Amino acid sequence: MGEGEDPDDDLSPRAVALRALKEIEFDRATGKLSDGDYDLLKTKYTTEALAALRADAGERGAGSGPLLERPAPRSPLPPPSCPTHGPRPESDAAFCSECGRRLATAPGYCARCGAALERDAHYCHSCGARVAA
Repeated sequence: MGEGEDPDDDLSPRAVALRALKEIEFDRATGKLSDGDYDLLKTKYTTEALAALRADAGERGAGSGPLLERPAPRSPLPPPSCPTHGPRPESDAAFCSECGRRLATAPGYCARCGAALERDAHYCHSCGARVAA
């Protein structure tokens, strides 16, 4: 699209579906669209937008398939790990999903005073409050 062109003039399936998604978000936020209607329309327009994006990626000759089907890059950081239950499947977990214990990689802060906690602290070194597991 060249300089000075109106983006609303783009009638490609991708642009139309993305504009429709923005429009239903606005209509829902302003109360013009019920939650049920929003859910139906969002599913419809999301499906159309994804199909158009996949078609665009396929036309560009993406070497390893469409852009949306590529696996996410692996994090160089180790996954969070519970001392009792081992590595957790949730990559952003701060607490063990089995026992609720704070994971070693989770930043610990005192609920009472907000001080940073040492890794295996049972009590806050600042105010003495007991620390949840």
